[in-house]
Order: sequence, then structure tokens, then C-alpha cells
Amino acid sequence: MSMNDDSRTTAIGLARYAADFLEASLAADDVMGKDPLVAPVPVLYLMGHALELYLKAYLRHNGRSMRNLKNLGHNLVKCHQRAQELGLDEVVAFSSDELEVLGVLNQLYHTKKLNYIETGAKEFPMYGPLENLAKKLDSRIAPHVGYKERFTA
Repeated sequence: MSMNDDSRTTAIGLARYAADFLEASLAADDVMGKDPLVAPVPVLYLMGHALELYLKAYLRHNGRSMRNLKNLGHNLVKCHQRAQELGLDEVVAFSSDELEVLGVLNQLYHTKKLNYIETGAKEFPMYGPLENLAKKLDSRIAPHVGYKERFTA
């Protein structure tokens, strides 16, 4: 399947995948999470992918092509900005803490620092606001694009 084939990728499908990745992230944290403030790297990776897919579901629902989504790469902040340009704030509002953790996670997620080990200091997002953000995206974006809400914020 080509990433540029608009007929094969729907907003509902992206929302379903997002919910699946969020569910996997929460399940992994239940098993692996030892620190209540910072989640393990695999949990953060799964959470980042869920956030990316929720935002891209919103963008796809609002007429953005698969080529446009691909050009955003895995940059969560860019995806959020593009979604805001299309009225995301009318669907879901974020707290300053949630926006902060989105930015911190983005620095790790889109640069692949969650995929490959790299020595040196890194900033990690607080897990509570990150989980709230993801559940909020599910509870607002999924129904907005025609998929069922699976998590309550």
C-alpha cells in the first residue's frame, strides 16, 4: 500500500490504530511502570505513536491528504499546529501541562531517541499529564471522526 493512496487510509482507521496503540501503551505501563512520574521508554514510544495517529486522524477527517500527513513526519508539535489551524481547539482544549509534555515527548519521539539508545542527559515528560492528553484525544477526536471513544479523559 502506498502512503499516498488516499482511498485506503481513513480518519476512522487512523483513530482505531491510535486507540490500539494507546491501549498497548497503558497495558505496558501497568506491567513495566515502576516510577509513577516517568514511564518506561517503550511506553513513551507507544504513547507517542498513539498521539501522532489521533492528530493525523483529525487532519485526515478535515481533508488532508496522505501525502500531506507524510510530509509532517513524526513531529507531534507540527501535527498539533496543523490540527489547530483546522479548528482542533473547538474539539478539544489542552492544559498548559499537557502542551508542555507534548513538546517534551516530541523532542524524544520525532528524533527517534525512543527507538535507539543514545547516551547523555535527556528530558522525559511527566507521565500523568501525558496519559491525560492521550485519553483526552481519544475521547474527543475518535467520536469527532466517527470512531468510538475507548478512553475517558
